[in-house]
Amino acid sequence: MRADVVVVGGGPAGCFVSGILAKRGLDVVVVEEHGEVGNPSCCAGIVGVNGLKELGIKPGKWVLGKLRRAVIYPPSNESIELTRGKVEAFVIDRAEFDRSLATEAAKAGANFFLKSRCTGVKFGGEPVVNIRGIRGGQIKARLVIGADGPTSIIAREASLVRSGRFLKGVQMEVVTNVSDDAAEVYFGRSFAPGFFGWLVQAGDVARAGICCMEGDPLRMLYKFVRKHPVVSSKVGGGKVLNISIGPIPEPWSRKLYGNRLMLIGDAAGQVKPLTGGGIYFGLSCALMAAEVAVRALEGEPDRKALQAYERAVEGRFGEEFRLGLRARRVFEQMPDKDLDAVFSLLLREDIRELVLKNFGFDQHGKLVRTLLPEMPRIFKELGIKRAIKYTRYLMAP
Repeated sequence: MRADVVVVGGGPAGCFVSGILAKRGLDVVVVEEHGEVGNPSCCAGIVGVNGLKELGIKPGKWVLGKLRRAVIYPPSNESIELTRGKVEAFVIDRAEFDRSLATEAAKAGANFFLKSRCTGVKFGGEPVVNIRGIRGGQIKARLVIGADGPTSIIAREASLVRSGRFLKGVQMEVVTNVSDDAAEVYFGRSFAPGFFGWLVQAGDVARAGICCMEGDPLRMLYKFVRKHPVVSSKVGGGKVLNISIGPIPEPWSRKLYGNRLMLIGDAAGQVKPLTGGGIYFGLSCALMAAEVAVRALEGEPDRKALQAYERAVEGRFGEEFRLGLRARRVFEQMPDKDLDAVFSLLLREDIRELVLKNFGFDQHGKLVRTLLPEMPRIFKELGIKRAIKYTRYLMAP
């Protein structure tokens, strides 16, 4: 069969771009290997209020909670609370959220091939997508959009992967109750080396998870919920309902386009460097991809026509990604005593006000830019040698 666009992957970015393209009158096929959109999912399920508003997505029944506070636990476990007294983010049912986007896309005319897995793409002229499953066979497309996650077969088949470096994320849902208006964030190299753990209420369950750069993430998650002095007291005895695990790619770890080919979402590495969250960036870049695709499909959607997509992403988020990766390089290197020292600065009124004034839930670049001039003074608290070391990591291209 033939289609104008084949979207491989029915996650949020894939469903969102499919809906936009179908509304523009294009023949769109979505190939999704699972039997139901939205499952499985490994995601903390926290999305910024402003980001959704910007994208024109109205809150639906998928909203499970509203977050007004962040409570940070450094390795010392002396908690630090940050709040601006307003709802900053929603905790969502990811499966229901994805299905709502899929429903909109289907209403617009997109065709969903569920339980159908992409096994490869033949390039050269118009791409041919090979699928196996309920709707097995081949689909010839004018354009292919890879939205098939961090281990994207589309990215690999088209040789668009630049780096294989991943964060490792794992999360469990536990029957227990924690504060329903706060995201709790935990730092410590014993359970989340190079990144952090989290605890958030999501309806009737709590989500506890970690991301790490090294080690066995599942073993570390169990250590986190059973032995962490704060977390274990809240969820240690709760019944575990499910566990999900998955890799998280880095920004710019993939080229975003090829000949008659585009990547979006996790397949494109469109995630927040400092948190690993990908919903806002994935949807925002899907919107940019759709705009470029519509224009390109008026003629021949070759490399030259699709290059505008990568330029658009660079113009909108390039600095955001670069600054976030620099800041993350610093945190990856910090031992617990240095993390304690840095986070203790949030108890100072001037630093606290600076953070609250410039923090954005969906984008962190503004905060990083604001803090950069303060970094030599902040790192000075750690001693000259460590200050020089971290400044070098922060300033490295």
